[in-house]
Amino acid sequence: MLNSKVNERINRALNFQEADRVPVCDYLDNKKAFRFYSPNSKITLAEKVTVYHKLGIDVCWRHERPREGYFEKMKGFLNRLAYPENQFAALTQEEVRGEFEEFKHQQKFFEPDTYLAMSCEGCLSFIYRRLGFENFCEKMYVDSMDLEKMMDICADNLYVRANEFARQNLGGIFFIMDDIAYNKGLIFSPRFLEQHWLPKIRNAISPLKRKNIKVILHSDGNLTDIIDKLIDIGIDGIHPVDEIAGMDIGVLKKKYAKTLLLFGNVDLYQLDPNDVAKQTRRCIEKASFGGGHFIGSSTGVIDDRVQLDNIFAFLSTINDYGKPHP
Repeated sequence: MLNSKVNERINRALNFQEADRVPVCDYLDNKKAFRFYSPNSKITLAEKVTVYHKLGIDVCWRHERPREGYFEKMKGFLNRLAYPENQFAALTQEEVRGEFEEFKHQQKFFEPDTYLAMSCEGCLSFIYRRLGFENFCEKMYVDSMDLEKMMDICADNLYVRANEFARQNLGGIFFIMDDIAYNKGLIFSPRFLEQHWLPKIRNAISPLKRKNIKVILHSDGNLTDIIDKLIDIGIDGIHPVDEIAGMDIGVLKKKYAKTLLLFGNVDLYQLDPNDVAKQTRRCIEKASFGGGHFIGSSTGVIDDRVQLDNIFAFLSTINDYGKPHP
């Protein structure tokens, strides 16, 4: 069971209310942090979770599945090369059951001090990463019906996962991982997204919306041109607010104060610890008042490129600064 204080902090933020402090949402994949708290040669999931708890990270999304062995991985890789269409198949009941049993097992690991949210692939970036972007674009113009079928399969799989998550009452946050933008704007035309992507996402997340589960789109890049459309179809938040791509979290807060959850956006990569602390305070001042903000790194992942001192500066500032100060 989740700690009552952590649970209240998360729920208040989700409902645009201030709590004892702004909640932290990040995915930790930093060997330096793991080694600092657990010097063992092999770091288990349980030991990783201990680091989340010690650092005060309130929300994460589901961790990777157990890694395949070398031969299984190579076999899968060769099959994807030879039969790319086989990557896009409907989930079986057995696969869904196994996936959610594993997810619930991971959720138990993260309790009581961190809520593990579900994360699932959407129906665009999953395809273009496996086909290759050039092949994906070719299909858009040469074989659009085949591409539409692939997107339908991915959207149906997303619906199945969303429905199962809602049916089992596994929490209040569901991430969709679908990169639709880059630093200069949308990867795809607004027309393509409005005709082919937005309707599929709207339908896929309908089980979540019926249960008032917050749906968060994870996408890098500048989403400015499509935010209103995202809200229209039921997306509740964007993760992360990509400052490098020109998205200002303060501007978004003023425009969407009670309609859009904001995740991010402190740069832990390029700054020194003093500047990290300053930017963390500024981020809280710009976005945390009134709730609706989950502070985190600018990319949503604290990986090995981040120095340990920057992690400590970031999280200690959040704890010291406390409640947001508009």
